[in-house]
Amino acid sequence: MKIAFVIEYFSPFAPGGAEWSTYYLAKDLAKKKNMEIFVLTPNYGVKKHEIMDRINVYRFPFYKKLKKNSPALTSFYYTNPIWFLWTAYQIFNFVKKNNIDILHVHGKFSIPSARLANLFLRKKILVTIRDYQVICNYGFCLFKKDKACGLPEYFFSDFRHYIKNYLSSKNPLLILLNLVFALNGRLTTLVLKKITQGIKVVVLSYAQKNIFLKNGFKNLEVIGNSIEFPQRPPSLSVKNRLVFAGRLTYGKGVGLLIEIMPQLFKSLPDFEFAFAGEGFLKEKLQKLYKLKKQLKILGQLDHKSLLNLYATSKLVVVPSVWPEPFGRVAIESLSQGTPVVVTNKGGLPEIIKDGKWGYVVRPTQNDLLFGIEKAIINSEILQKNIRGDFNVIKKRFGQDITNSYIRIYKDLVR
Repeated sequence: MKIAFVIEYFSPFAPGGAEWSTYYLAKDLAKKKNMEIFVLTPNYGVKKHEIMDRINVYRFPFYKKLKKNSPALTSFYYTNPIWFLWTAYQIFNFVKKNNIDILHVHGKFSIPSARLANLFLRKKILVTIRDYQVICNYGFCLFKKDKACGLPEYFFSDFRHYIKNYLSSKNPLLILLNLVFALNGRLTTLVLKKITQGIKVVVLSYAQKNIFLKNGFKNLEVIGNSIEFPQRPPSLSVKNRLVFAGRLTYGKGVGLLIEIMPQLFKSLPDFEFAFAGEGFLKEKLQKLYKLKKQLKILGQLDHKSLLNLYATSKLVVVPSVWPEPFGRVAIESLSQGTPVVVTNKGGLPEIIKDGKWGYVVRPTQNDLLFGIEKAIINSEILQKNIRGDFNVIKKRFGQDITNSYIRIYKDLVR
């Protein structure tokens, strides 16, 4: 069986967890008998073709070049007619040349191109969606309810929230430019939603599935993200360190974490607080750093460095206030034997055994502070529990994920 993954980024260009999830799934599938895995992705400045862990990686020409560990480009690069047509052309030629059986789209902005190419190819298509942009490109409406906003709410609530909290300069011309982006984003979302409905869609958690169901999607399957696990959790020297990893935004809970930092500095005076990632709240962290050198702002780390950071830290915190589709950071932390405190938003409670591998708390200052302090006190017990359950965790978020996809592939080609 020949399966082609289509995605906007792939190793060595991996600005987020989605790219690593795709890589690990491809790597596991490529080990299976009668499975041939291809990846089709834009070329940001490396080899046109290479075989990576038995994965056939093909990179088609793209005018924008990037450095490794660069952040993701703005969505405008992938939401214009030129991108859709050019990528559809590349998909068509690639599938015909390699006699692909299944198109598995991992990049949401490649869905229109895949559907367009498939008008002529007539192949089976599967889509894995790891966020909510096919429902609402801002998604602030989903912080409080499961149904996406209508057009008036989009502009009078979500757009205004974005301008107030995410736009550093309130220059009228900049606001006007962002209004144009908002219009383009809304149109793109409508196109993505329309095109995605009617094909098989994999989502990452039951919480994400529930939101998709309430927004008109029907043919849904829940399969978590693929994670690579060591044989056993690494036995490294652990520092008194608390880690946040992800985009430095309000949705990821960085604002909430910043609010309780003064109390954490007092209650955990011998601890280091490390923030790995980029985002507009970095400026607030830098101001806080001037007051307290316990704070470490690490910027964007490569994946290997991030895993080592988890493995050598006492606790990882995922304080999301938006409905996390999955919560990859939490699983990666467990893979390194490190306890986690997560909020009860989205799919996070589906990952963590509350009280055994960490704690699940409400996204409030008091609850988050209490959960962190409790996890620090009980860190040795939590670490022992993770090591004791490691084979269960590894199977659930490793081989079970791969087997679930194999089952879907077989169903599609019957």
